[in-house]
Amino acid sequence: MTATENTGPAPLAVVTGASGAVGRAITTHLTDTGWQVIATYRTTAPGPDAPPATWVHYDSATPTTAIGLRNAVIRTAGPLRAVFACVGAPSSKKPVADTRAAEFTAVYQANVLSLVHTWHALADRARADRTSVVAVGSDAGRAARAGNGPYSAAKAALESLVVTLAKEEQPHGVRVNLLAPSLIDSPLAHHVMALKGVTDPDAYYAQLPWGRPLTLDEVASTCIELATGPHWAYTTGHIYPLGAVG
Repeated sequence: MTATENTGPAPLAVVTGASGAVGRAITTHLTDTGWQVIATYRTTAPGPDAPPATWVHYDSATPTTAIGLRNAVIRTAGPLRAVFACVGAPSSKKPVADTRAAEFTAVYQANVLSLVHTWHALADRARADRTSVVAVGSDAGRAARAGNGPYSAAKAALESLVVTLAKEEQPHGVRVNLLAPSLIDSPLAHHVMALKGVTDPDAYYAQLPWGRPLTLDEVASTCIELATGPHWAYTTGHIYPLGAVG
């Protein structure tokens, strides 16, 4: 979607986890089409090649860092039209019996509580501006594959949180939905495949329904469309899979 508001400040979006592949792709799409974007990173501040957003440090494991996100939004004029929740973390791909409880906690923190902290920071502005929220989940939330316990459990919990939030915020004019993509061609996917013992990614991709994974552009464009497309204005509280039946 191109920013089309010709008077006053450009529309504003928040992208959490924007230093990751999906978040960065969403941020790039938005800034290229005239949006103001407040984008978050967890560890290293983005370099000069990063999209021209307002970059804010935010770590879901340290909830107080959400104050900086809140303040950045308060300082920025323009209607907050969209929030994209892209913070997440994979699991180690071990069986549940071999996975420490601390890993379940850390993966839940990144994938679920990150949205809770984000909403605590943004709820007032989002309600005032009737914002649309899209969380990035995963097909793992429903597939529950062996060796992926912490991640599957966290993504399933994120789906439940999104539906709950949608019901609570609908009276305020806020929409909340979740996009659940299948495997995306990204550095994280390569890391996850390595954990699973995959040594030939191309051969692995060839086994997928279309012989390839999703592209970052496909996922980012779908997120933005779901959040901002006028023909999606009625939908809230839904989980949208993005993949193919194999």
